[in-house]
Amino acid sequence: MLARMAIALALFVSAPAVAQTAPDWSKAETVTIGLSSYAFTPSTLNLRVGQPYHLVFASSVTKDHNFAAPAFFQSGIVADADKAKVSKDGEVEVDDGGTVTVDFVPEKAGTYPFDCTHFMHATLGMKGTAVVQ
Repeated sequence: MLARMAIALALFVSAPAVAQTAPDWSKAETVTIGLSSYAFTPSTLNLRVGQPYHLVFASSVTKDHNFAAPAFFQSGIVADADKAKVSKDGEVEVDDGGTVTVDFVPEKAGTYPFDCTHFMHATLGMKGTAVVQ
């Protein structure tokens, strides 16, 4: 009996992991996040676990901004083609008047703060929350 349990455990441990299915980006919803003079619009994002999104970060001003949300990006999947757009610190840089799109699937429910880390921008009001349910 002990020998059978040892064999079963060995087979379980050596079994290949089941590959995670890639998100179906054709079903992605587009969410536009406006970056303006010291504000995000909307300042609260309401997202659903498992739903793919095209997050469109659009600056309407002649000033650089970023969307910094390390815990948010760590809680989900960024599309392979967009991984370079999200820094290791969980920031998406948006040049003045520019637009950056990041495909993302939230995988963990929670409330995640975001802000702009450029000098004094968050202090002046450029912050918000992503609520994932």
